Amino acid sequence: MTMTTPTMGAPSTALRAALQFYPPRYRRERGEELAAVFADTTAEAGRSAVAREAFDLAAYGLRVRLGLTGSSLAGRVLALAAPMVAGALAGAALVPWVSDAERAARRLTWDPSYTTYALTIAPPVIALLLAVAVVTGRWTAVRVISLLQAVSALFVLAQAVVLPPEFDLWGVGDSSVATMPFVLGALLLAAAPTELLPRASWRSGGLALASVLGGGLLVALQHWGDSTFPLDMQWFAALLIGPLLLTFTALRGRVLPAAVGVAVLSLTMFAGLFNIWREGRGFWHVLPMAAPVLLLLVAAAVAMRRIGAGGGPGGRFGGWFGGDSGKGRSLA
Repeated sequence: MTMTTPTMGAPSTALRAALQFYPPRYRRERGEELAAVFADTTAEAGRSAVAREAFDLAAYGLRVRLGLTGSSLAGRVLALAAPMVAGALAGAALVPWVSDAERAARRLTWDPSYTTYALTIAPPVIALLLAVAVVTGRWTAVRVISLLQAVSALFVLAQAVVLPPEFDLWGVGDSSVATMPFVLGALLLAAAPTELLPRASWRSGGLALASVLGGGLLVALQHWGDSTFPLDMQWFAALLIGPLLLTFTALRGRVLPAAVGVAVLSLTMFAGLFNIWREGRGFWHVLPMAAPVLLLLVAAAVAMRRIGAGGGPGGRFGGWFGGDSGKGRSLA
């Protein structure tokens, strides 16, 4: 199919590259419309404006391909989960500082350098800024702050991998428990459709504050470095399986419980997996228990899929992997 494209070389190249992010069917059905809008928007624009429009067009195409638009079920789940995820990340970052303020004070006493002050004070300050941003509905700030947390978390995890003279699986796993929720949370917040994110209100602010407390409680219960295991394996399994089952309710079109499941799972998944492995003394000891649990989870997902199906192609959840009409798309 021949699409109408701008005659200028650079915009035409940028447009063709951006359209490759869309599914083939979407390009066939709406390629000419997207090209026309792009041509109008960039008619007399400079290179930076053309690049920005091409990036926006490509980003939306990736959302369409992944089924993460405002009209898809996955997009609605992530948008509803976003205040809970952001609040939980803020609470999780505040817990180590609040629960062990004496350690921070000792650290500052031993090494009163500007670098030590920055590394000690920055995490709680960033967490407080994240809490304020999500409560006030400043979603650009929420995404930027969560990205900073994710980069910092990856730096800490990289240190656990490369600094020891020999690779220490235990140390890497322990570090991933405390760092990977911030990476996963930043990805979930970036994936949530912007147009569906809630505006500042008493309801969304209250949900965010409750999530700050909930996220802090979940982290406080897990006691990352406590070798006495304050929670038994069964509790870590519950913190993993419970929210996972809640996410399966999306297969029946239940957005709210699925959003709760996604938010909780983003904070408990790595802790659950690592501590089950740690208490089970390795993968092979856990496998006899894990195999039947996985089979039951697959059976539960299939059952919810069949019960939720109906009412047309793909059922009520047909949009999960890209059932998007694309209505309301603007390149501006």
